[in-house]
Amino acid sequence: MRMKRLKIQQDGQIVTVYEQNGAGHRTVVFLHGVGSTGKVWAYQMRGLREAGRMIGIELPGLSGLGELPDTVQELSDLAPFVFRVLDALEVWEAVWVGNSLGGRIALEASLTVPERVQGLVLACSAGVLLPEVHVPNLLELPHSEMDRRLFWQPELFQVLQSDESRAATVRARHLYDQLAARTRAIDLCDRLQEVQAKALVIWGEHDGVIPLPIGAAVAAGIPDAQLLVLERSAHVPQIEQPERVLDAIATFLTELRAE
Repeated sequence: MRMKRLKIQQDGQIVTVYEQNGAGHRTVVFLHGVGSTGKVWAYQMRGLREAGRMIGIELPGLSGLGELPDTVQELSDLAPFVFRVLDALEVWEAVWVGNSLGGRIALEASLTVPERVQGLVLACSAGVLLPEVHVPNLLELPHSEMDRRLFWQPELFQVLQSDESRAATVRARHLYDQLAARTRAIDLCDRLQEVQAKALVIWGEHDGVIPLPIGAAVAAGIPDAQLLVLERSAHVPQIEQPERVLDAIATFLTELRAE
C-alpha cells in the first residue's frame, strides 16, 4: 500500500500529514526536526507499516514551508498543537517518535498528557541542556560547518540540497530561534524523571548539534529508558543509519506489545 499524503486545516494553517497503514493495531506518530519534513521518517514508516497506522506530521513553518499557527508562541505550544492535529485524525493514543525538535515535542507530550503517549522514541532529541556541553547555534555557522555537524558524511547529502531547500532550512531555524527565545521551560532535564512511558533513546555518536553526552543524560534521567548509540551517524540517524533505526524501533514496539 502506498503512503498517503493528506492536508488538514488546524489552527488556521494547512498541515501536511503522511500516512502509511498496515494490518496491526498500533499507531505511531513521527515528528521531524527544524527545517526537515514529514517525509524524513518515510523509510521507517514503510518498514513498520505491518504494526499498524504510521503517521508523519509536517510542522507548518518549522519545515521551512507555510506559517506558524498563531496558537504557537513558544516551543511548549507545539505538543498541544500536535495533539489537536491527532484529534482531527481521531488518534487518541500512540507511540511518539521524534528527531531533534520532534523529540522535544514528544517528550513534552509525555509530560503533559501521559495517558496518550504509549511509548517514546527520542532520536537526538532537543529539550535537554547540560552546563558543560556546548550546543551550537547553527545559524551562526557557515553551511559547510552546519552540514558537518548534522551529518557524519556531509558530502553524501550536500548534493541533495538546493538553494531553495537551504533557504527553507534557514527560515525554519529563524522561527525556531524566535520560539526558543520566548520559551519559559527551555530545559526539561529536571523533569525527565516524571516520564511514565517506556523510552528508546537513539543518538548518533558524531552528533555535532546535540552532542552524545546529552543523549546519555536523557536516557539516564527517564526511569524506563534504553540508549542506542549509532556509529557512522550524526544528528539525523534515521537517514544515515535507516535500517539500524528501523530495526531498533521494530524491536521496541515488540517489547511494548509484550508488556
